[in-house]
Amino acid sequence: MATPTAAVTEAVAQQLPRRFGNKQIFLPNHVIAFIRPKPKQPPNLATFVVPLEFNKLDLRDYLYHAYNVEVTSVRSFINQPTPRQKYGNMGKWYRPRSQKMMIAELVKPFVWPDPPEVKDREPFDYQIFQKMEKQRKSHMERQMDPSNIPLRTQQPTPEERVALKQQAKEFLDSGEWSNGRRGDDKWTEVETDVTVSDGEVRNRK
Repeated sequence: MATPTAAVTEAVAQQLPRRFGNKQIFLPNHVIAFIRPKPKQPPNLATFVVPLEFNKLDLRDYLYHAYNVEVTSVRSFINQPTPRQKYGNMGKWYRPRSQKMMIAELVKPFVWPDPPEVKDREPFDYQIFQKMEKQRKSHMERQMDPSNIPLRTQQPTPEERVALKQQAKEFLDSGEWSNGRRGDDKWTEVETDVTVSDGEVRNRK
């Protein structure tokens, strides 16, 4: 239990204006990322990825001076990744750089907006990025296990083969073929009259 003197001191300190750092930094090279919260995380808790040399007071001052956001407390922790190999499973073992994260308790809660629907992401080339990510993961899996060669029947059919199959089916169903050229591109029957260069008409059978 706090003494009466400590209680009075704390009450006086709360009435005084809050002190913030006034250190001026020109052209900073640090990057702070605001992370989307987990499904059950309260809206008054904000998660940030900060540089390793950042402390709690730096994040508090940054939020207040840059965005006029006040916080009541800040918690910090470091994520230490597991060791991994370079170039798939052929390089040397190393441990990636650790990541420092901070959770700030906001005075005013902030609710993240819902992510847009898939159909609304077309202007941002969402499908292209999805294909690139899928191709990247497939490439990494092949590098991790080069001996695992998928069978041809397990691979998806290329689009050009599907189009070629469709064209062949249409040709067989219609029984007609065109080379796209102008002029008489029809076949000449063998059992018909043929005019040779000297003007003589011959009947070929």
